[in-house]
Amino acid sequence: MKDEDVLFRSIKGISYISISPLILLTASLWFTPDNLAVVLAHLAQLYFSVFLLFLFGNMWSLRANSNELVSKLANLSLLPLLIAIAGGTLTFFVNPIWGISSLLFAVYTSRHIKYITSIYSALDKNYVDLINKISIILCICLMLILVFWLNPYTNPIEIYY
Repeated sequence: MKDEDVLFRSIKGISYISISPLILLTASLWFTPDNLAVVLAHLAQLYFSVFLLFLFGNMWSLRANSNELVSKLANLSLLPLLIAIAGGTLTFFVNPIWGISSLLFAVYTSRHIKYITSIYSALDKNYVDLINKISIILCICLMLILVFWLNPYTNPIEIYY
């Protein structure tokens, strides 16, 4: 087995393990009582924000490297930080629907920014596929959290009014 295969498998395993708590929290929203589900929805959003802050820290730590691809990633590192701050601010000052919506919108639209897609051309196809899979999973989790808050039958958002 080549060293690159081992590195990719490690990165793939770490990626899936790191998003598995978000998947678990998102799925548990639909199988718990409403008062506990509200707490779990907030925990899921908090975990997603911590995930973005961890991503920011990893990308920011690469800024001293002279490689062109790495310097592009360091320039891009402020995006997860701004997304996490905006989502948390909207959730705290407005309501969770606005916070989750902003997170979902930012994650989805960041996949279509030309500067970000130009970085993909320098990556191996396996890494690009992994990034696509992870971003789709994250968008699905955020959509499920948003649907929980918008559920007309349980109406969990009414505690904010």
